[in-house]
Amino acid sequence: METAAPRSRRGDYLLTAVVGLLVPPLTLALAGVTAQASAAGQLGRIIVFGLLMLMLSALAQWLFAVRSSLGGLVGGIVALVAQAVILLSPERATAAPFAWARSLIPTGAVLIVAGLLLGGSWGMRLARRAGRAEARLSVRLGANDRRPGVTPAAPPSRRRDHVASFPFTAVAVGAGLALIAAGYAPLVSPGAALGGALLGPALALVLLVLGAALTGRSTLGARVTGALLVLLSLPAMLAQVWPHLPGTVLLARLLPHDPTGISLLLTGTVLLTVGWGAHLARHRGRAGELAELHSRETSPRA
Repeated sequence: METAAPRSRRGDYLLTAVVGLLVPPLTLALAGVTAQASAAGQLGRIIVFGLLMLMLSALAQWLFAVRSSLGGLVGGIVALVAQAVILLSPERATAAPFAWARSLIPTGAVLIVAGLLLGGSWGMRLARRAGRAEARLSVRLGANDRRPGVTPAAPPSRRRDHVASFPFTAVAVGAGLALIAAGYAPLVSPGAALGGALLGPALALVLLVLGAALTGRSTLGARVTGALLVLLSLPAMLAQVWPHLPGTVLLARLLPHDPTGISLLLTGTVLLTVGWGAHLARHRGRAGELAELHSRETSPRA
């Protein structure tokens, strides 16, 4: 008896690639208008645009998790190309056509989106594969448990991955943001020389990619770090609304080129949703592999 051919994934790749093309510009646009609302002290607009940015990123990562992680890779490449265009332009950040973009670019937002989407795509792919491997191991352990005289074996613990994920993610992402805060804004100023000045942002990109890619082992670090970054951004984000919030002065010193703290909010939002997407991809991979193994066992043989 002939078995049905596997479903073609060409449509999944095409859909996620198209969405991946749109995610970076839409995310950056929402981040830019959120920063503008913060500078104007408009609390309602801060909440609305911030939530829209979170929803956009979450929906995109959900789609990439259930269809294909190619979308995150395409989005990261699009942001990376945009970053290269900015650096190759003689006017750098001032050449941007919108006011929100001219103020957003010096915060390193384009580089942040590129790094997190590239790393998130990598981590999601690893998480999906890990879910499939867990399903195969579960079936094998279950078969061994049913054998007479065989002592049931417990599945391997993931506690070490969960415990290590937070410090590694926090250090990698935090160091990347520190490098961006220290040397990125002068790099995108008109007339600035490139050369050795590219080393810091390039290293920051690598650290952000690695921090997001750790979701392939455990998503706990990304989700906790992302939530903490969102909370840390609030004193600067709400400085014009409540100027005496604790931490406002400290953030102004740490982020001299980002008075609204949008780089922290953007990083936290994208990292949080990247972690959730990898978590969903692991579960989808496990469920899909279990369903495939079950269909093989129950399908009639020729």
